[in-house]
Amino acid sequence: MTQAANCFFTISSQGHTTRQVSLTGSQQIIGRSPEVDITLPDQTVSRQHAEVYADAHGQWWVKDLNSRNGTLVNNQRITEDHLLQPNDTVAIEQFQLHYAVEGDLPERRAQRPGTHHTSLNVSDEPTGPITRLDAQQAPPIDANHLQTLIRFAEDLLTTPTHQDRLLKLARILISKLYHGISAITFELDINDPDMPPIPLIEPQYAHNWRSDEIPYISRTLLRGVIEHQSPVIATNTDSADDSVMELSLADDKQALAVLACPITINDNVMQVLYATFPAEYGTVEWLALASLAVEQYKQTNTAWIARKQAEQQAAMEKELQQASNIQNALIPMNVQLDDADIAIGFEPCKYVGGDYVDVRKASDGKIYLTICDVCGKGMQAAIVTASLHALFHTAVESTLPLTELMTRFNNYLMKTLPGESFVTANMMIFDPASRELESINAGHPPAMLVSPDGNCRKLSIGLHPPLGFIATEYASETVKLADNELLCLYTDGLTESVNDEGRMLQIEGVMNMFIGVYNERGDEKAYALHDTLTMLLDEYEGNAPRADDRTFLLLKTNELSTNTGQYDI
Repeated sequence: MTQAANCFFTISSQGHTTRQVSLTGSQQIIGRSPEVDITLPDQTVSRQHAEVYADAHGQWWVKDLNSRNGTLVNNQRITEDHLLQPNDTVAIEQFQLHYAVEGDLPERRAQRPGTHHTSLNVSDEPTGPITRLDAQQAPPIDANHLQTLIRFAEDLLTTPTHQDRLLKLARILISKLYHGISAITFELDINDPDMPPIPLIEPQYAHNWRSDEIPYISRTLLRGVIEHQSPVIATNTDSADDSVMELSLADDKQALAVLACPITINDNVMQVLYATFPAEYGTVEWLALASLAVEQYKQTNTAWIARKQAEQQAAMEKELQQASNIQNALIPMNVQLDDADIAIGFEPCKYVGGDYVDVRKASDGKIYLTICDVCGKGMQAAIVTASLHALFHTAVESTLPLTELMTRFNNYLMKTLPGESFVTANMMIFDPASRELESINAGHPPAMLVSPDGNCRKLSIGLHPPLGFIATEYASETVKLADNELLCLYTDGLTESVNDEGRMLQIEGVMNMFIGVYNERGDEKAYALHDTLTMLLDEYEGNAPRADDRTFLLLKTNELSTNTGQYDI
């Protein structure tokens, strides 16, 4: 192939220029093997590490040949063919290959990734009518061809790369059984049939055919496949098959049959399998065989896509499960204190949630409680809850006053929360010695204090906005827990629980559940209340899908509340 400019690599290693290599011909292999075109003598370089090749416009491309440590261009690892620009640097291990051009490179049409750069000889010679497969009766297919197609499908199912599957699709048509002369796949612009086709693979030729001959393409046949969007065939001789019409080719062309089969039609682009045959194979039967090969390719391609999606889904689920395990480790699900009986319920509606609940005993004996709800769900909300966990534990270690703790949370969230996000929170400090409960509510559902006799008092929601909006001066309120009073904290995942009839539980419904559970099992420990409440919530929701995380905290201080175990929280 003749280049319009002198292109070359200046190769350096460890800061020292070693040599200059001109890029000639159409292809050069780079690697450590002495048999390749450009040898890089180092054991870290793969034997055949990368390839550079020239396209029809004289411009050079580089691609990695599945090397062990990869190929970089301008410090970026390449995963597909990369068009080299003057002053680009190709890095292979310790070697730097600086690309330079002397002279002017011709302008070229923009190329999409995954396409090839073979020049195609597109003829504008007129043709007669073209035969479509969908306009004919289904022809008989030989058993040998069917067996070949079955083996072809099995082969495709073991071929992981899309490019290699396209190559095998073209190669089956030039096999001895199919008698093809050449085959190629390319893209056509449906809206502009006169645009040159863009090759997706290099042309494939029968073993007894000149591989350096540019593939001959009939523009009229391309217009026909675009117009009908179904397989078409034509020939430039009188066919024995009356249904195959005459194809006019240039006078110097041999007697040929040509066919074109759509592979995919997406976004105004049609991928086409195009093949040439000796004229005697220009029959509807041969068009049907090519169409069956395309169908086998499409089905196995769909199977590969499904397999890749399943692998990606499995990897994503594994990562989400790991994230769920990490988040669950941040929630103290088994709280044991000598002076309070506490149970926590935490059920994200997805793998990870945006609710955060925690209990921590300070060095002065006071118990810090928090329950928060990050606007939104999923991974982004879970990341916020992880940062809240770190802030909360640091604050308790420092025995910060409640107002200062709330201010620190708010200042942090104002700096870090995205967009319109916010966090509702209810934070408390409980003193077991005095039974005093200090609390600050920032836009969160009200805490409840439930007595065994069925009375319930709600703590005020307060005048504070949710965290993360604006700088706020916080004021706390303090109440004293009565004997046997149950403290209930929860998120709106409870109040917004919906049953099969679409009715929302709301705050009053949650309060009635708390009262009913404590009235029935008030003499039992907090974990028994937790289990009963969870069962009632499940019964209420029935088969209705859950739309939010479900989180609550129950704290008892009656005479049965003392646990014998020790748990450092």
